Amino acid sequence: MSNDTNWTQWIVTQQTRDIRETDGTSESGTSRRGASAGAGGWLVAFATAMGKLIERVGDALMQKAESIGDKPSAADSTELTVQSQMYSMFLNAVSTALKSMGEAQAAMARKQ
Repeated sequence: MSNDTNWTQWIVTQQTRDIRETDGTSESGTSRRGASAGAGGWLVAFATAMGKLIERVGDALMQKAESIGDKPSAADSTELTVQSQMYSMFLNAVSTALKSMGEAQAAMARKQ
C-alpha cells in the first residue's frame, strides 16, 4: 500500500468517526441522543468534523517538520513539501465544500 493510499484511508476513517461523534449516531447509523439534543444540523456537523480533522492533520504535519531537525536530507525536505501541499489542497477542498454547501442551503431556504 502506498503512502498516498494510507493518507487517504486515514482521512476517510477520521472523517467518518468525527462526523458520527458530532451528529450523535452510532456506527450502525442509529441515533445515540434524544430529540432535544444537538443543534445546527448536518452542515455544522460536517464543519466541526472537518475542523477536527484539519487540526489532526496539521498536528501530524508539524510533528513531521519537527522530527526532521536542523539539517534535513533532500528526501525529508521533499516529503515535507509534498505533505504540506496535500494539507493545503485538503484545506482548500474543505473550504470550497463548506462554501458550496452553505450557499446551496441558503438558496434552498430562499425557494421555500
